[in-house]
Amino acid sequence: MNETTAPPSTRALACLFAVALALRWLYAIAFYGLLGADGLKGPDSQGYLILARGFAEAVAAGKLSGWGWLAPDISLMPLFPWLLALNTMFAGELAPLTFVLTQGAFDAGTCLFVVGIARMVAPRPALAAGYAAAFTPTFIVLSGLVYTDTLFVFFATAAHYAALRWLAAPSLRWAVFLGVALGLAGLVRAAMTPWAVALGLFLATAALLRRARLAQVSQLIAAGAVFAACLAPVFARNVAWHGAWSLTPQSGNHLAYWIYPLVKEFNDGTPRETTKKSNDARIAARFGQMQSGNPFVDSARYAAFAREELEKLGLGAVARAWAYGAAINLASPAVVHIPPVSALPRRGFYDTPGTTFWEKLQAFLFGSGSTLYAWLLMLGLLGVAAFRIVQLVGVFRLMRRGANVAGLLMLLGWCLYILALNGPIASPKYRLPMEPVLAVLTGAGLTAFARRRRSAEL
Repeated sequence: MNETTAPPSTRALACLFAVALALRWLYAIAFYGLLGADGLKGPDSQGYLILARGFAEAVAAGKLSGWGWLAPDISLMPLFPWLLALNTMFAGELAPLTFVLTQGAFDAGTCLFVVGIARMVAPRPALAAGYAAAFTPTFIVLSGLVYTDTLFVFFATAAHYAALRWLAAPSLRWAVFLGVALGLAGLVRAAMTPWAVALGLFLATAALLRRARLAQVSQLIAAGAVFAACLAPVFARNVAWHGAWSLTPQSGNHLAYWIYPLVKEFNDGTPRETTKKSNDARIAARFGQMQSGNPFVDSARYAAFAREELEKLGLGAVARAWAYGAAINLASPAVVHIPPVSALPRRGFYDTPGTTFWEKLQAFLFGSGSTLYAWLLMLGLLGVAAFRIVQLVGVFRLMRRGANVAGLLMLLGWCLYILALNGPIASPKYRLPMEPVLAVLTGAGLTAFARRRRSAEL
């Protein structure tokens, strides 16, 4: 890394945090004022709030004991329900508002971690990257919804910052920070676990290539131990209750009712809802009684069924579905998640008729059933396209300016992991974990444009 520049001052970082927080709070308060609690809810939010209300009532009545303290729903990791239940206990009917305001503070903190990450990869665009994150619509819109995403991204971004700090100067402090951040991200979403393992292997390989000392290996082991300790209670509960060494029983349902139907839809045009409706009968025919009484056993049945069906469709169909999903994830604008926009009468992308991806896309863009929705979607797509151009310039700038190669590879690996994890399930919501990395690239691109403009003026 051949660029050097002074780190942003405390005052500059405080200003960034204040701007980011103000944008998120103004957005949340505005939609709460216009629509009440519905202005802060997406499709899953009401279910989360009902669970949190029941959890809070059980705590107040002293009905919880033992493993019951972990979460009101075994399919959810505990940190998000805890935070939502606390807001319910202390704010009552205002819980949706207080939760998203709290979430806005976490998201503003994510912007600071973006600055730190940019400092470790290529110093000069660091503050620009932070402001890119502060103004990115995906961050702002999703921080204003009662969802798990913003909290997860905060801890995941903190983990990547800690990993970069450890790579630059290995120490026990940053290793422990890394383990805690990974553990807290895992307590929001179990999907962090495979990446935590991959990240540990990446850091160990990078350390060995630098002829690491025993102390550095010990530090990574400590980080792994802290991460494992965070998740151990969830594993212990699932073993005690269901004999399952797994964090959640979601994977089977995810494969059978999302992945397989969408791969089939992208392959032959069969609507996802049609495939979903036939799955129950087919799974029952394959395994007998649908509900075994053990959610992990049911999950294994769903997963086995889905894998068999995906094998029949073939690797080519799966690869195409993943490619289409990645394209939609990267291109779709956050405006579709704004509650008044998402409530407009229109067809969803997966409900749009069409035998091929391009037929569906054309029908969705130009025949959605709502002129206003179509215009908002098109304007949003133009905005996303502008961001992607700037980010592409940022990639070339970082490559030319001698960026931290190991750090950049780690961040790009995270983006590929998120795209691979989501597969054909696509929306701006699923892109959010990548946005901190995209903000770093935006900052680098904006810096490149600014340097070129100054050169032209001279």
